[in-house]
Amino acid sequence: MTLPMTFEITLIFLSDWHIGTGQGRLGSIDAEIRRDSDHLPFVPAKTIVGIWRDACETVADTFDRGGDRPAAWRAWVDWLFGTHPPAEEGDSARTGKEPTPAVLRVTPAQAPAWLRDGVRGQPTLAQAAVVLRPGVKIDDETGTAADRFLRVEERALRGMRLHAQVSVAAAIPGDPDRLPAPAELLLRAGARLVEAVGGRRNRGGGRAAFLLPGAGVDGDGPHATVTDSQLVELLAGGVRAAPPPPPPAGPLVEVHLYDRLHPDRHRVVRVVLRVRTPVVAVADVLGNVISGHDSIPGTMLLGTVLRRTQPGPSADGGGRARIGLADVRVGDAVPAVEDPGDPASVVPARPVPTVWRRSGKGRGGTVRNVLCGEPAPEEQAKRMSGWVAPAGTGWRSADPAKTVSTHAVVDDAQRRPTVASGGLFTNLGIAAGTLLCSDIVLPEQARLRLEPGEQLRFGRSRKDDFGLVEVVRVIDPLPTPPPPTLTDGQLLVWCVSDVLLRDERLAPDPSPQGLARALSAALAPASVEVTGRPTTDAARREGFAVAWGRPRSSQVALRAGSVVRLTVTGQLDPAVLSRLERDGIGERTVEGYGRIRFNPPELSTAVPDVDFTTGATPSTTRTATTRTATTRATPTRATPTRATPTGSDGSDGLAEPAHPIELQAWRRAIRRSSAELRPEEVIKGIDRLAGQRAQLGSLRAQLERLTLTGGADMVRDWLAGTRAVRARRETWTEPVLDDLSALLLTDRGLVWERLGLASAQPALVLAPGRENTLREQLHTEALLTAVTTALRSLGRTRSTAAAGTRATTGKELS
Repeated sequence: MTLPMTFEITLIFLSDWHIGTGQGRLGSIDAEIRRDSDHLPFVPAKTIVGIWRDACETVADTFDRGGDRPAAWRAWVDWLFGTHPPAEEGDSARTGKEPTPAVLRVTPAQAPAWLRDGVRGQPTLAQAAVVLRPGVKIDDETGTAADRFLRVEERALRGMRLHAQVSVAAAIPGDPDRLPAPAELLLRAGARLVEAVGGRRNRGGGRAAFLLPGAGVDGDGPHATVTDSQLVELLAGGVRAAPPPPPPAGPLVEVHLYDRLHPDRHRVVRVVLRVRTPVVAVADVLGNVISGHDSIPGTMLLGTVLRRTQPGPSADGGGRARIGLADVRVGDAVPAVEDPGDPASVVPARPVPTVWRRSGKGRGGTVRNVLCGEPAPEEQAKRMSGWVAPAGTGWRSADPAKTVSTHAVVDDAQRRPTVASGGLFTNLGIAAGTLLCSDIVLPEQARLRLEPGEQLRFGRSRKDDFGLVEVVRVIDPLPTPPPPTLTDGQLLVWCVSDVLLRDERLAPDPSPQGLARALSAALAPASVEVTGRPTTDAARREGFAVAWGRPRSSQVALRAGSVVRLTVTGQLDPAVLSRLERDGIGERTVEGYGRIRFNPPELSTAVPDVDFTTGATPSTTRTATTRTATTRATPTRATPTRATPTGSDGSDGLAEPAHPIELQAWRRAIRRSSAELRPEEVIKGIDRLAGQRAQLGSLRAQLERLTLTGGADMVRDWLAGTRAVRARRETWTEPVLDDLSALLLTDRGLVWERLGLASAQPALVLAPGRENTLREQLHTEALLTAVTTALRSLGRTRSTAAAGTRATTGKELS
């Protein structure tokens, strides 16, 4: 056993490849490829899992043929990749067999960080990672191209190396740090069977080497051979006919007693998260479109928080104390913004109060609070939605960026998406790079075992392309905010999360009156009553019980953002109000429901000053590591600079002389510059030979010799022979021959000067100072392209002039 529980796989593409979006661009591209946030091609984790599982199933079926226990190896495939629903649709439904969750977690295969940093902000380099491949349809009857069937597809560049992280989320008895031998054998053998990835695999596209740790590639080009010494060792002793069964799956759900064992002292811990892959916290399903929340609900965070919460010592000294479920409050992970003046400060956003109205039919720059007065009719004000965060004396819009991902379910038998297998589906989730934060209430003695840099997974399809977040900072404890201010017996309540309430008959009651009853019970002996016109909405949430395998009953709540004005009878205790703001009101406050604010400034400002120019879009800034007694932080992502990219180990990431993306960018620049130049700008005086086809053809033949060994000597001999023959010398003239000699032989920088590429080219390199390396490698190619284009242009010029002369002569004769 050599594979750890977390390892990296590498995809090396030996031909250009296509993993598409299913869309095109009108009038230009018929099939686009998928790109990441840095506009580089990548391989989705679902694609990796699909081809890897298919290959492992082939290996397992082969091993099971000689075994004495049916499906012994297939059980390991199910343990790694989970139960395949289409394959077990009938048997599992009849027998009631529980689905097997996948223990294998895979991230999308992307270019290394140093390459993404070098390409970021450089559109020329990003475009160079993609090539265009035209194609036609051949008519079966005529054997020629069919009319109106020309298509152009995008393909990612050959030679790209992509990396993905693989982890196994399972408890392994005996050696918890190593993958069991049967699982490693399946994964290595399956990876060895993978020869192509993506579309057009049956037409030579997507040929790739799928490498696990210890594997390598022998040779170059599309016929390179993958070698894996570890796989050879695993197969050396023969394959076991009956491997041991896979480790048992853990419980689908953990049970925690709903006790409040620590009623006195609590503190608030703020956990700051950065989304690494889109997070889909399902809010609604319409057909094949799955829409996610703008935040991660506390319900999804609760299990992770409970597993990572370590109780403190008990009061009687008899070991560790227990924590009841009612001792914990896990708030939703809401969008957050960083304070530019204080990188260590993160401000959570809140849902826009329902009393705010935005001018210009919801698109203007003026916001008014209807609690302080209705907006004028000419402002055409509309209720504002989204998220806002405090910014100085005002607020800023903090709507999170969303991303759309379309996937297909491939039928095993048909080898393509079908309606029966699920067809296409689309996920709408929180975009990668978005900053989130969650406020968690814990007992004073408990410790939250979360460290900066840890990666967690939440939401739908979190085993592959979605749900990966990274802990950026843990602020423990969060400073206690001042108690709410009270004014003249009036209490304004702002719901900053959904509030679950019930009436006397235990029916859902998402009404202002229900909120007033719950607050009166919590504030006794004081009481409150609803006054004025409340501005509230109801929200409905659906859930799914993992332990039951069935949907939960719907929850009807007072929607986040609702505002209620209350009249107070009696004396309010500010400490009780602060506790209600911290712990919440109503049901299921453990999961983040019931968060409220009393008399916040958002409700007392008549004309809130809101900045709509910025939002909680995916951030690409990294700050320096901050580590204090109360804050644990990791570096956030740095603004791209044109410094030399480095690998994760600190070494130079650009070890190879020239990256394929750089070579492709320079080739495009060479072709573009050659097409823009006139022939006499490439070779001085060449226009005088416009009518000398034989001489120009001889020059074109010399260009081909430059690609051969000793070709420079052949060209030098041709120039000497041309000078030795008087007729040829007079045709070419000495100045033209001298210029050709300098261009083709003696001055290696002349062609770059003629092409306008002799100076620094920051848009064509991944790091400063790499231009000379690329010029040296592409020198012969630049000569061939520039001179060939000039000769071709010279021929077209002569043909056009001759055609004009014939036309003029014809008019004179007539």
